[in-house]
Amino acid sequence: MSHNSYFGTIITIVAACTFSSLCHADLPLTIESLTTDKGRFKLDTTISYFNQNNSSLSSQGSNIIDLGNGNVVTIPNLPTEGIVNTDSVIGTVGLRYGISEAWEVGVKTNGLVLEQRQENEDKVSTQSDTRIQDVSLTTQYQLTKNHKILPDSLVFSELSLYDNTSGFEKETASSALVGSTVYTVNDPIALSLTGTYQYNNTRKVLSPPEGFPDQIDIGNIFSLSGSVAFAVNPDITLNTGVGWRMIEGDKFPNTEVDRARRTETSLNLGMAYALTERSNLTANLRADVSGDSGSTLSLGMTTKLGKLPPPISQQYRKNKEREILNN
Repeated sequence: MSHNSYFGTIITIVAACTFSSLCHADLPLTIESLTTDKGRFKLDTTISYFNQNNSSLSSQGSNIIDLGNGNVVTIPNLPTEGIVNTDSVIGTVGLRYGISEAWEVGVKTNGLVLEQRQENEDKVSTQSDTRIQDVSLTTQYQLTKNHKILPDSLVFSELSLYDNTSGFEKETASSALVGSTVYTVNDPIALSLTGTYQYNNTRKVLSPPEGFPDQIDIGNIFSLSGSVAFAVNPDITLNTGVGWRMIEGDKFPNTEVDRARRTETSLNLGMAYALTERSNLTANLRADVSGDSGSTLSLGMTTKLGKLPPPISQQYRKNKEREILNN
C-alpha cells in the first residue's frame, strides 16, 4: 500500500474501525487493529508522567491521576494551606487475549513513583513513594459492528484484583469500572464518544492522625470524553478531544466531615504511529482546563505477540467479498 495513496488512507481508516475498537476510545485510531485477534495475545506498555501544582487550601483525602479511558490512579491528598507540587511516573503493563473476534480479556498492572514537595510557612518538606499500585482484570466486547442503522459500539469493564494505594490498607475488589464507546467513520475522519463509571469501595486508613477517621469512602467517578481522529497517512493518525469528569466527594464514615463533589474538564491531544507491522506507538497529552487535576503525558506501545494475522487490507477485501456474496 503506497503511503502517498489517498485510497490507501481510506482503506486504512475504514479497516481500523471495522476491525478495531478504539481501545476505549481515548487512544487515537491507528492503521492496525486495537482489539486482540482471536487466539492471539497483545502486550500493552505505557509510561505516563503526571504533574500538578496546588496552592489552595486542601483537606485530608485523596487525589487522582488521569490515565485516560476512564482509568485513574489514586494518591494521597496532603492537607495544607501552602503549596504542593507533585511529580509522578506511572508504568503500566497489560496483556490481552482474544477469546473471539468480538471478545477479549486481559490483566494489567500499574507501578508508581511519586514525589510531593510541600511549602508552608517558609518550610519545605518532601514526600516520596515507590510501589506496585494495583493489578486489574480487564474485558472488552464488541457490541455492534457494521450495523445498518446503529453506530459501531463496544462495552468494557475492569475489576481491581489488588490495590496498594499509599495510605490505605491493601485490598482486593477495591474498585470496579464499566464503560461503553460508540464511534463512526466519515473518511478520513473518525468520531467517538466514551462514557465510564468507576465505583470505589470504602478504604481503611493506615496510621490515621489523632482524631482522624480510620476509614474513607472514596468518591465514585463518572466521565465522558469525545474525540475526533484524522488519518494523515497510512502510518500516522492525529487525535483531539475534550473530557469531562464528575467526582463524588470523599466521605468519612461516622463523622460529619465530607469533601464536596467536584467537576473537571480536560483537553486531550494524541498521535499514533505505526512503527512496524507488529508494533504501534501512541502519544497522548491530557491537560487540565478547569480544576486542579494537573496534566498527564503518556507514551505507549502495543505489540502483537506470536504469529501475525493477515494484513488489514486483506481482511477488508475478504469482508467486502462476504458482503457481496450475502447480498
